[in-house]
Amino acid sequence: MALAVIEVADSGPTEFGVNIVRDYSIPTSYADVPDVLKSRLPLLPGGRLHHSIQKAITGRRPSLVSETVRHDNMQTNFEMLSLPRKTEKSGGDWCLVFGVVNYILRPSAIPKDLDSIDLAILQLLREGLQMREIGHRVELSPRTVEHRVERLKALTGARTLHDLVARSM
Repeated sequence: MALAVIEVADSGPTEFGVNIVRDYSIPTSYADVPDVLKSRLPLLPGGRLHHSIQKAITGRRPSLVSETVRHDNMQTNFEMLSLPRKTEKSGGDWCLVFGVVNYILRPSAIPKDLDSIDLAILQLLREGLQMREIGHRVELSPRTVEHRVERLKALTGARTLHDLVARSM
């Protein structure tokens, strides 16, 4: 979770300062995560204030946003709560911002030409079913489902079942 205070000058939301009280610490095994995804992404996309922060400051009402942002070969999902100053006063304005990164993933590596059984298996895995339950639903033996899951992991480069489910989202 990140916590920041955004200070905006009287001239408008294009001139602002950011005081990071607590920055993100996002554990990931991806070696090639761009630095922009590791630090302050929801607060300053493209070096500007996020539109929800601008909306909160100008409207004097809290703003809650949940977004998925793509950057190079990664996607990040985050939630951000902006709490502006309640009353307008001269000498600038400020807004408290709380941000949480839910996940950093590579875009889906699932091939588009999968058959309906493989797609059904992926969906049931996302829903948390066990191999035996999936086999019953798709009318295959649990061992056949396991073989199909291993093939799907090989196709996508996933190392674990959790990685396969994450990549299929």
